[in-house]
Amino acid sequence: MQVRYEGETTREVRWKRALAATSLAAAAALLLTGRRKAALAATGLGAAAMLAEEPELLRRLWRNAPRYLEDGRAALDRLEDVMEGVAEQSNRARNLLRRA
Repeated sequence: MQVRYEGETTREVRWKRALAATSLAAAAALLLTGRRKAALAATGLGAAAMLAEEPELLRRLWRNAPRYLEDGRAALDRLEDVMEGVAEQSNRARNLLRRA
């Protein structure tokens, strides 16, 4: 669904979507690296761009935010478990190489 306002070109609409998507992707990356304040700022920018583009989409995202956050937390927990397993296997491999 593409909504255009008076005087707005297709290029401007695409620019807004690109800004929103890039800001939200940057926010996710910043959050994963522990830079929470910067992630919050990027999220605000992305949300503002989305609101300007499609207000109903932002409303749905806001309503589903708790579920998205829980899914993200669960994914990070699984990733942490995988990384711990990789570190454990790495230590075992180093110990075997030292013995050899």
